[in-house]
Amino acid sequence: MTTTKKGFATVGVLLAMVMVSANVPSALYGVYAKHFSFGPATLTAIFATYVVFLIPSLLFWGQWSDHYGRNYALRIGLLFAILGTLSFMFAQGVIWLFVARALQGLGAGILSGPATAMLAELDLTQKKAPLVAALATGGGTAIGPLLGGTIAQYGPYRLHLVYIVSLVGLIGIAIALFRIRETRSRPDSSFHWSRPKVPRQIRGIFWLAGGTAFIVWSVAAFFMSLAPSYVETLLHLTNLAIAGGIVFLMLATASVTQLVTRNFNPHKIMPIGLILTSVAVLGLVFSVPQQSLILLIVSTLLAGIGQGIAFLGSMKAITKAAPTDAKAGVVSSFYVLIYIGVGVPVVALGLLAQRLGLYNAMMYYAVFVVIVTIGLVGGLLRNQSSRSLSPITEAKKVL
Repeated sequence: MTTTKKGFATVGVLLAMVMVSANVPSALYGVYAKHFSFGPATLTAIFATYVVFLIPSLLFWGQWSDHYGRNYALRIGLLFAILGTLSFMFAQGVIWLFVARALQGLGAGILSGPATAMLAELDLTQKKAPLVAALATGGGTAIGPLLGGTIAQYGPYRLHLVYIVSLVGLIGIAIALFRIRETRSRPDSSFHWSRPKVPRQIRGIFWLAGGTAFIVWSVAAFFMSLAPSYVETLLHLTNLAIAGGIVFLMLATASVTQLVTRNFNPHKIMPIGLILTSVAVLGLVFSVPQQSLILLIVSTLLAGIGQGIAFLGSMKAITKAAPTDAKAGVVSSFYVLIYIGVGVPVVALGLLAQRLGLYNAMMYYAVFVVIVTIGLVGGLLRNQSSRSLSPITEAKKVL
């Protein structure tokens, strides 16, 4: 068995590797669309399939791992991630893409809650788990499109080699996973799934933090799915490495920001992250009529900074607030809000783009982001004010 430190590192790498493999296809959707002759509606449906299969698995396996332990859930999730990558590698038509995304959604859904909870249980400092979970999720999501786009643009076998690389990483972490010590004991009673419940005492911060994660990940999902088309429309560039690079720039900036702000109070940084994300979306809208590459890059960087601050803040708030005996279930419910943000707005944006054009759809989306941001910032500031009046000293701690 590994030591606690090695187990912590292994689970962090596992979460990151699964996110990498799940996001490799982001820069390749355009290639698949031409190769298999499908349009924007099919593309958004393929993207949505990931979320449709991910959310139910999140809701079930988080509770299951609270009851029976983390290791089995991690191994099952990793198996589905490997099967999804194999399905992409051998894809012979559109239906293969749907199956591949469904398998990857199951894998990520099964893993996310138990892995995040296990990080918290293996964290000797009781401070690193939220940061590592956020970095693994965001960093893996950032590396996937860059890896996929770069290998597909400059390497041989553009729709195969990148999946071979992913498989090597997944199989390697699967071997390491068998040496991790279980962190949850198995009870004698049988498991009965119940509707997800967030303890009453943390519902306020759960919805505020969950809403924050929802909106900033909806912006990240735009970069992962439609940003390459947006860049092509603006700059008339079709280089797959550049398309993947734009996604990487946004999410890598988010990861660096999380390292810089790791000791900040989450309740104070979430409003800042939300505001920066809204400004970034407005900048993306204005970059088209201005035909400004500089404005596009600045907006991408602002989106990354805002997403990094807001997501880390929300992750820390949820991880800190969740009771130990329901941690994976609460974290899984939190991830559900994230993936609704990843799926629903982007699908709506893709359908609007087909009817109104991508630029007009982006304007509607920007209005949506600004309105939701105003509501969330108001709620977070009120919550912050009530905490400052509370005698609980935790409110004054820098987490």
